[in-house]
Amino acid sequence: MSCYGDQHTMLSSDDVLPPPGDFQVLLLTLDSVSLSWSSPQGLTGPQTFRVTWGFDGETSSTRVKGGHHLEISSLKPGEKYQFNMATEGEDGRQSRWVSASLSTVVPPRDLKIDHLGDTSFTLHWSKAEGMEKVPQHFFISNCIPGTDTLTAITDDCHKTFSNLQPGTEYTVSVTTVLSNGEQSESVSTTVCTILPAPELLNVDSVDTTSAAVSWSQPPGLDQTQHHYQISYRCPGTELHITTTSSPSITLSDLKPATEYSVTVCTVLENGKQSQLVLTTFTTVPTAPVQLTVDTTSAAVSWNQPPGLDQTQHHYQISYHCPGTEPHYTTTSSHSITLSDLQCGTQYSVTVCTVLENGKQSQLVSTTLTTVLPAPDQLTVDSVDTTSAAVSWNQPPGLDQTQHHYQISYHCPGTEPHITTMSSHSITLSDLQGGTQYSVTVCTMLEDGRQSQLVSTTLTTVHFQWWRRPSRVAAVCVLLAVIIGLLDSYATSERDQLQASYNTLTKERDQLQNSLNTRTTERDQLQNSLNTRTTERDQLQNSLNTRTTERDQLQNSLNTRTTERDQLQNSLNTRTTERDQLQNSLNTRTTERDQLQNSLNTRTTEVDKLMKSLNTTTMERDQLQKEIERLNKASCPEGWRKFGSSFYYLSTEKKTWENSRQDCLERGADLVIINSEEEQTFINGFESVKWVWIGLTDSVTEGTWKWVDGTPLTTPRYWWSGEPDGGTDQNCVEIYYISSGQGVWRDFDCSFSQEWICEK
Repeated sequence: MSCYGDQHTMLSSDDVLPPPGDFQVLLLTLDSVSLSWSSPQGLTGPQTFRVTWGFDGETSSTRVKGGHHLEISSLKPGEKYQFNMATEGEDGRQSRWVSASLSTVVPPRDLKIDHLGDTSFTLHWSKAEGMEKVPQHFFISNCIPGTDTLTAITDDCHKTFSNLQPGTEYTVSVTTVLSNGEQSESVSTTVCTILPAPELLNVDSVDTTSAAVSWSQPPGLDQTQHHYQISYRCPGTELHITTTSSPSITLSDLKPATEYSVTVCTVLENGKQSQLVLTTFTTVPTAPVQLTVDTTSAAVSWNQPPGLDQTQHHYQISYHCPGTEPHYTTTSSHSITLSDLQCGTQYSVTVCTVLENGKQSQLVSTTLTTVLPAPDQLTVDSVDTTSAAVSWNQPPGLDQTQHHYQISYHCPGTEPHITTMSSHSITLSDLQGGTQYSVTVCTMLEDGRQSQLVSTTLTTVHFQWWRRPSRVAAVCVLLAVIIGLLDSYATSERDQLQASYNTLTKERDQLQNSLNTRTTERDQLQNSLNTRTTERDQLQNSLNTRTTERDQLQNSLNTRTTERDQLQNSLNTRTTERDQLQNSLNTRTTERDQLQNSLNTRTTEVDKLMKSLNTTTMERDQLQKEIERLNKASCPEGWRKFGSSFYYLSTEKKTWENSRQDCLERGADLVIINSEEEQTFINGFESVKWVWIGLTDSVTEGTWKWVDGTPLTTPRYWWSGEPDGGTDQNCVEIYYISSGQGVWRDFDCSFSQEWICEK
C-alpha cells in the first residue's frame, strides 16, 4: 500500500526553500513504513529534511541528512498515521510542509478453500500477523464474471458460500476493516465449484449374464441439460461405452463368474464431465449340481459347474444342525466327507463355488441325518440263580444329548421283558435258575429314535452259593469234610455226596470254560480299544485341522468386522460434517436476516440523516453569512484573525474559571478548536508554552466538553498518556511545540497561567 504526498502548506517559518518532491509512503508491515522523496526543485548538494509522524495527537519527528529514503518502525497496527516533511536550511529556515496519510492495516493472509462442493465452498483466512488482538471485521465479495457481486461482512475468519451454480468459477476477495472504518487492500482467489457426479451408484441385481445398475441425479442440476456416460469392462477386454438420460441401465451379454468395473459420470451439453464414480460387481457363477448323500456316512459330492474349466476356483461347504453356528471348510475336489458330527442329528449342508477374488456363487443345499450310536461294550458283570447284572458304556458323542437306554431280555419260549433306564447298568431279577437268557440294549432319543441293538447271552446257575468260580476251593474243603464223615453216615448218603461231587466238578469245568471264553473276549475288546484309540487320534487330528480353519475364518470375520466399524465411523464422520454444515447454513441464514434488519435500520437512519443534513445545510448557510459579516469587520487591537474568528492571547495568568470569565467580559469565550488548521494556528502563539483552552470534564468525569456544551469528538491532540489526571485535573491546556500542531494535556483548574479567547 502506498500514498503520495499532498502539496499543501501546514506551517512554515519561511516559504523560500522549496519542499521535497514526489513524497511517497509505502506500507512494509503492519508496524513499519517506507518513506521516499525526491530532491527539492532547484536545490543541489547535501540536503536536510525534517520528518514528523503521528496519530491522535501522538507525534514523533526526526531529521534525515543527505538521503531520500526513511524507514519508520514500531508503529501501532490499525491506526491512521499522518506523515509530514519539509526541507530545512542550514540557517534554520524551513520550506512549506508536504504531507501524506496512511493506515497501518494489513490485509488477511493464508486464504484457503475447503469443503469445496458442487453448490458451496468454505473460505478460510488468517488475521494479519500482529493484528490478532486488534478489533476488526472482514468484508467479503463473491462474483461470477459478468454478474452482480455478492457481499457479506463477518467477524469470523471463515465464510461459507452456498446456493452456488455447479461447475462455475467464482472470484472471492477479502478486506480487513477496522472499527474506525479503515480498510486494507483486498486479497482474492478464484475457485470453481464441482460439477456433481452421480450419487448412490448401486448394483441392484446381478445374474450370470446381466446386471442392473442405478444412481441418483446429482443435486443442483434440475434446470440444467445433462446426461450420463456409462463405461464397463472386464479384465483383458475393450471398454464398452454407452449413454443414457435416465438414472439407471441394464448391462447385458456379460460373461458368467466374471468381475466387471462400471464407471458413471455426469456430462453437460458443452461436453464438460464430472468426476467418475466407480463400482464393481461379479456375475454369478453357475451353482454346483447333483448333490448326493451316502445313507451310512456324511459324504457329499457334486459336479463341477460348466464354464469354469479355465478359471481358478474352489468350493466352500457349510454345515450345521439346528441351534448351532455353521461349520465352514473348503476343498478343490468335487466331494468331501464331513466328520465330527453329532450322533442322530439332522444337518443342513450347503455348497457354493468360490473364485480366487472371493466372489461366491449362489448356494445349493441338502440335508442328512447321522446314525444314532448303539451302547458300547455290553458286559454281563455277575450271574446267580435268579438275577444277573449287565452294564455297558455310553456311546460317544451324546454328552450334550438327552437320551436313555431300552433293555430287552427273555429265555427261549417266553415273551421278552422290556424296561428302560438312564444309567449304564441294570440288574435283571426274577430269573429262572440254570436258564439261558438273551439280552439286548439300544440307545433311545427323546423323540423316540433308536440305535441299532447290541446283544449278549447269560445262563443262571442252579444254586445260589455256587454262583461264583471262586467258591470251588470251599466246595473241595466241604467234600473233604463229607468224606471224613462217611464212616459215620449211611452208604446211601455217601452215594448222594459222590453224585454232588461229580456235579460240582462238572460245573467247575464249565466255569473254567467260561473263564477262558471271557479271556478271549477281553483280548478282542482290547484289540477293539486299540482300534478305537487309533480312530480317536485320527479324529483329533481332524478336529485340530477344523479348529485351525475355524480360527482362520474367525480372523477373517474379525477383519471384516473391523472394516465394517471403520466404514461406520466414516459414515458417522460424514453425518457429523453434514450436521455441522447444516448448522452453518442455519447460522448464515440468521446472519443474513440480521443484516437485512440492519439494512432496514440503516435505511431509516439515512432518512433521518438526510433530514438532519437539510437542517445543517440551512444552519451552514446562516453561519456562512455570519462569517462573511465578521470577515468584513476589522480585527480589534490585540487580537489575531484566523479564518472567520478572532483570537486573544492574555498577558497575565489566571485560573481556568477566571480566564473564562475574562473572555466572557471581552464578548468571547475560551478557544474551541474545530480543525487541524486551527490547532496548528493556536500552536503558533510562540510567546508562551502553556495556555488554557475551552475544554473541561468538570461536569461529568471523563466526559470532555467544550465551553459551548458540545462534546469532544475528533480530532484529538492529547499528549502521550493523556488525559491522566482523574478527578483532580479537569481542565485542558495546550502545549507549544516548535514544529507541528502542539499537544493537549489535562491539568488542575486552579493553576494560574495564560489563556486564549476566541470570538
